[in-house]
Amino acid sequence: MESPGYQRREMWASIAFQTALSTPLPPASTEEHHFLHCETYNASAVSSLSVEILVEIFQLVVDGLLCFADFDVLEVQLSPNWVISHVCRAWRSVALSTPSLWATVCIVDDPFTDDKATLLQEYLSRSSQYPLRVTLSSLYDIQKHLEILLLHFNRCTDLDLTIGDEALKTLSTISGEFPTLERLTIVIDDIADYPGSRDPSDTTQRVNLFCEAPHLQEVSLHGISIFYLRLPFSQLQSFTGDISQYFEYLILFGLAPQLITATLYLCSAPLPFTLSVPFSHTKLRTLSLYTSIHCIRDLRLPALEVFRIERIKSGGYRHIAELFRESHCPLRSLYLEVPALPWSTLQPILEACSSTLTSLSIRVDEDSALDVYNALSLEGTSCLVPHLEELYVRDDLRPQDGDVEVSFADETFLDMVFWRRDSDGEVAILKSLTMCAPHSPRPFSLWELKALEIEGLKVKYYNYAWTKMI
Repeated sequence: MESPGYQRREMWASIAFQTALSTPLPPASTEEHHFLHCETYNASAVSSLSVEILVEIFQLVVDGLLCFADFDVLEVQLSPNWVISHVCRAWRSVALSTPSLWATVCIVDDPFTDDKATLLQEYLSRSSQYPLRVTLSSLYDIQKHLEILLLHFNRCTDLDLTIGDEALKTLSTISGEFPTLERLTIVIDDIADYPGSRDPSDTTQRVNLFCEAPHLQEVSLHGISIFYLRLPFSQLQSFTGDISQYFEYLILFGLAPQLITATLYLCSAPLPFTLSVPFSHTKLRTLSLYTSIHCIRDLRLPALEVFRIERIKSGGYRHIAELFRESHCPLRSLYLEVPALPWSTLQPILEACSSTLTSLSIRVDEDSALDVYNALSLEGTSCLVPHLEELYVRDDLRPQDGDVEVSFADETFLDMVFWRRDSDGEVAILKSLTMCAPHSPRPFSLWELKALEIEGLKVKYYNYAWTKMI
C-alpha cells in the first residue's frame, strides 16, 4: 500500500500540474510558433510520453548541466530549465509545475544587475517550497544576492560560497537561520591576508550567520580560519579545511567531538615540544592530511579506519607508525600518496597496522619495490598485511631511468599476486589490483594475470599519474 506521504505528494503534483495548465501564458515566441506549425506537438512522438517520464528526463538534463561549477542559472539562453520552459506550451506547463527543476541555484561571478535580481526572484518562486541547493561564486558585492536569498535560506540544504574578502565582511553583518542546512562550503578566493594568520582576538567581526543550523553536519572552509566563524561544531561529522596555526586542529577536534571525517590542509610549523598528554579523539574514523603530517605527533585516534596523506612537503613519517601503534586503531585503509618511501621507513608503518589492513595504496621505486613485494608474500621474512583485499601500487620511475622496465614486470611482483590469489587460506584473497606507472606502457609479462582476471581479480593499469581517492 502506498504511504499517505506519497499519496499527498502525488495529489499535490497533480493539482500543481492542472493549475499550471490553466495559467494564462504569454503569446508564443517566434521559435515556438515555428515549431508548432512545422509539426503539431500532439502528432509528434514525444507527445506520447507521460508527464512523469518528461519530468524524469527534464530532471536528468538539469542535474547533468548544473553540476558544472561555472554554470549560471541566470543565463536564460543556456540554463536548461529556462530553455525547456520555452520549447512549447506543454513542456512549459510541465516545467512550471515541477519545483525540483528550479531547486538548484548556481550564480557565477558577474555584476548583479536589476534584471538578474528579477530573474533570481522568479527562479526561486518557481522552486516553491522545495529544498534548495545554492552555489554563489562572485568577487563582487553580494549584498543584493543575500537580500533575495535570505528569504529562502529556511529551506536551503546545501550552501556553497566562493567569495572575496569584502563579501566576507558582508556576511558578518547578516543574521539568519538555517533550519535545514546540512552542508556548508566557504572559499575566500582573493583575500589579501589569510585570516588564520591573524590574531583571532583582533577587531575583525566574526560571521554568526550559520550558528543557528541544527542539522549542519558537513563543513568545508578554504582561505578562512575556524576562528572567524561561529558554527555548531558539536554536531559536525565532516570537516575539510585549511589549518594555519598549529593548535587550530586541536581546537577543532576539541570543539567537534562527533567528527567522523577530517581532511586538513596544514600550513603551520610544528611546535618544538610535544604535548605532555596526547590529545585523543574517540570518534574520528577517516583522516586525510595534505602538506604536513607533524600534527599527528600529538594525536591518538582509537577509532581511525582510513588514513590518507598526499603532497607532504616535510618528513615526520615516523609519527605515522607511532600513531597506529599507540592508538590501537582498527585501520583498514592506508593510502600513502607520496613519493616512494625507503623500505626502512615504510616497514614500521605497515607492521603497525598489518593485522587489520584490507586496502593499501603505496608508491615504490627501483630501490624499494622488491622489498615491498617480498614482504607482501611468503618469499620475505614475514608476510605483512594478511587480510589485504585491495592493492594499489604506483611505480615511480625516475625520468633518467626511461630504459628500465617497471617493477610490475618482475617475477617477484607476479609471484606475490598469484600467491595472494591462491594461498590455501593463509591470507585473504586479493580482489582488486591497480597498477600505475606514468609514461610507461603496460609490461607484456602482465598477460599472465589474464587467468586471474577470469577467476575474478579486478585488474587495472594506468600509464599516467593516477592517485587513489577515498
